[in-house]
Amino acid sequence: MGTFQALSRAKSLARRCAAELYAKSPGFLRRLQGKVSILMYHRVVTAAELASQFIQPGMYVTGETFERQVRFLLKHFDVLSMPELLAMWREKTWKADHRYCVITFDDGWRDNYVHAFPVLQRYDIPATIFLPTGVIGTTKWFWPEELGWINRRFASLPMEQKVPILASLRGSDSWLNDIGCNLEAGRSDELIERCKVISQDRVGELVSRLADAMEVPLPGERLVMNWDEVRDMAAAKIAFGSHSVNHKILTTVSDAELQEEVFGSLDTLRNHGLNGEFVFCYPNGNYSPAVIRSVESAGYCAATSTEPGWEGREPAHLFRLKRIAVHDDLTCSDALFAFHLAGYNSRL
Repeated sequence: MGTFQALSRAKSLARRCAAELYAKSPGFLRRLQGKVSILMYHRVVTAAELASQFIQPGMYVTGETFERQVRFLLKHFDVLSMPELLAMWREKTWKADHRYCVITFDDGWRDNYVHAFPVLQRYDIPATIFLPTGVIGTTKWFWPEELGWINRRFASLPMEQKVPILASLRGSDSWLNDIGCNLEAGRSDELIERCKVISQDRVGELVSRLADAMEVPLPGERLVMNWDEVRDMAAAKIAFGSHSVNHKILTTVSDAELQEEVFGSLDTLRNHGLNGEFVFCYPNGNYSPAVIRSVESAGYCAATSTEPGWEGREPAHLFRLKRIAVHDDLTCSDALFAFHLAGYNSRL
């Protein structure tokens, strides 16, 4: 076992031990009293989907973990819908001796409908799903999943096919050299992080270029919801908000694109018969004063970020709401989930 793996395993064991002690402590969850935890989920998947797809560790919980967490939340929290939370803030009906939480999902993955929705219905609890409206109802993949898929295919190629592909990436652009290094080493996460600082159009060109060089067609399996599935969920306590039109990182786009991504997605939600108080969710959590102004002027009621933490009796900033990211490796037991919700994972 390598040094990194040994350290990772030791850290994981320490986290589990600390979580078990925390779950048995007299002050269990006390620090969350009078606060709301807005939970940020992405995917809810099966073991078969994990084996067949490229899914980053921070992007999923299993169906079993999700149902366990729903039971835990019902036992220890008042589970609110996003509209209910906004109403409590507006009407000042907050109770300082209660613990609140809101369940949110980013990206509109089809597995939210297939695996999460039945659980939400079974326990009769609300959730909010943020949709990239230009992707819903299509077979488009998000570029991180395309890059991960390509990385897997690249790893399976014989060396004589890899060499010319890597050579084609060595050029005057340093970021292309980085792409080649990460591709060669099989480091999908680093590959994706490197591409986040590049325009989505350039990333799309890179994906197509690599697929052509490898002589493989990009996958066409539908991974996101369609509008019939959205309407089915909307009829059963699930609220929907905007995650822009095309999930572009809004701090990297032009003023015209920003307007289209923000205003256009709201128009699409309304055109598909959805109504209520719409909340925006910044793709990748990236925002700026200009992005916030655009979201406010479009008519959204609030916006969620990826900044970790809780909100209280009044939000620190209604258009920068903090959330707690939930993923399987850090929250796969009740003790770990509680430890994570209480904010202690960042210390280990």
